[in-house]
Amino acid sequence: MQFPEIGEVVVCKIKKVLDYGVFVDLDEYEGVQGFVHISQVSSSWIKNIRSFVKENQVRAAKVVGLDESKNQVDLSFIRVTPRAQRAKIDEVKSFKRSQKLLEILSAETKTDMDEIWEKVGNPLQENFDSLNEAFIEIKLNGETAAKGVDKKFVKPLTELIEKNIEMPEKIISANLILTSLNSSSGVEDLKEAVKAGLNSVKGKKVEFTYVGSGKFHVKSVSFDYKTAEKNLKKATEATINSIQSVKGEGILEPLKKGA
Repeated sequence: MQFPEIGEVVVCKIKKVLDYGVFVDLDEYEGVQGFVHISQVSSSWIKNIRSFVKENQVRAAKVVGLDESKNQVDLSFIRVTPRAQRAKIDEVKSFKRSQKLLEILSAETKTDMDEIWEKVGNPLQENFDSLNEAFIEIKLNGETAAKGVDKKFVKPLTELIEKNIEMPEKIISANLILTSLNSSSGVEDLKEAVKAGLNSVKGKKVEFTYVGSGKFHVKSVSFDYKTAEKNLKKATEATINSIQSVKGEGILEPLKKGA
């Protein structure tokens, strides 16, 4: 039986709610159960635990204790931020959808799943951040994006993706405040900084909109939050580095989803 590591964020389904805590099944670890003590359910004062958790609810939790000999995994809900929880649940859902697609490929090509993982799944995971990202790239760019995949499976995989993968859009945004100390070239410094940010993510859907007083609204659109956030981070960091190189400064305000 495989267990998670301490500090890992896992997705779990609440199976039983008691007055002193909840028992959960770990979604990614078959046969492994966890326990969340009432003190780790909410940072607020709890009068009735059932006001905070319900059976069959899906949550993300951080592993805070582990005893494999007793099959005991101690978890915490309060050590996972709402944003981290959404991202983790999205990640697991995406992986399950991707895994299901590989199962369909296995059935259609009459190939054992072990071989499918060896010749399709594992190579894609090595070349991309996730299977979902790999499938989206193949959807966008066709067979040439199937990096590392055994030639035997490239065409059936591409056809399967074309039929089954839709192109969702996730949005991450933030406000970026830029300041230049050069009175004579301040406006040009800001323009060059934004240009540097956009150049760092060429081909990606990242936009800068000037709001006023040196503030820009930066929006990144991609097929999942993880990639959208990665592109936004890369663009804003390049922008800040550019303005700092001319003795200015850049301040990034908190990220927002769907804005």
